[in-house]
This record gives sequence, structure tokens and C-alpha cells, in this order.
Amino acid sequence: MNKNGWGLRVELAFILLFLICILISTILLHRMNIFGTRDEINYSDNSGEYNYSALESSVVNAAKRYYADRYNNYSSDTIIVNVQTLKNTGYLSPIYDSRNRECNGYAMILNTGTCVAYIKCGFYKTVGYSEEYE
Repeated sequence: MNKNGWGLRVELAFILLFLICILISTILLHRMNIFGTRDEINYSDNSGEYNYSALESSVVNAAKRYYADRYNNYSSDTIIVNVQTLKNTGYLSPIYDSRNRECNGYAMILNTGTCVAYIKCGFYKTVGYSEEYE
């Protein structure tokens, strides 16, 4: 071989390094769900996007039942119930995102009776979500 050019070993080493970089990039993109694979159909809307509002609705429904049983539909304060409490008391089954990862969150029941759910699932977080209420 030419002493001033690359040898076969150096070329093969660069090709191997390039293939490793492509493999790592593919794995990271797949974990970030860039390829758009959706495992569950239950919470998908017509556009194929994952419907997190359905998860939020299930938290709202469970929180309303919890509130009705525990507070007799009346409290002058704002009540915050986290998803863990709803699961532990049997009002809610574990909720999962499109990648089958368990979601966390809470429901805020205002003194007007309005209930709003905030969830955090992987890369998704409801607008206004606060870590202090988990």
C-alpha cells in the first residue's frame, strides 16, 4: 500500500466508527419517538397523535368521585389530589403514555367545583403543571 495514504485497517476503523454513530443516533431518535410508532390505539385520535386529553379526563373523573366521597361535594378550599393517591385509594388505574411509561400528575379541584387535571408523561407535560403538587 501507499505509505502516504490510508491503509485498509484505518479505513475499516473509520467505517466501523461511522456505523456505531448511526446506530447510536437511531436508538436515541427511537427513544424520543421521532419515528412516530404508537403502541396503543385506545388514546389515539384520528390524526394518529397520542391523545393526552383522554388521560387527563380519566384523572378528572377519578378526582371528582374521590372529592364527592371524601368531601361530600363541598369544600371552601382548593383541593389537590395526586394520581398516586387516586391509585392507592382505588379511584384510578395506572395511566400510561404511548410508550407504555407510567404517567404522574394531580388534579386540582377548585372551590367552585371545577376540576382540572395536570399530568406529566415522558416528554408531555400539561400546561401549568407544577412539580410541587406531585
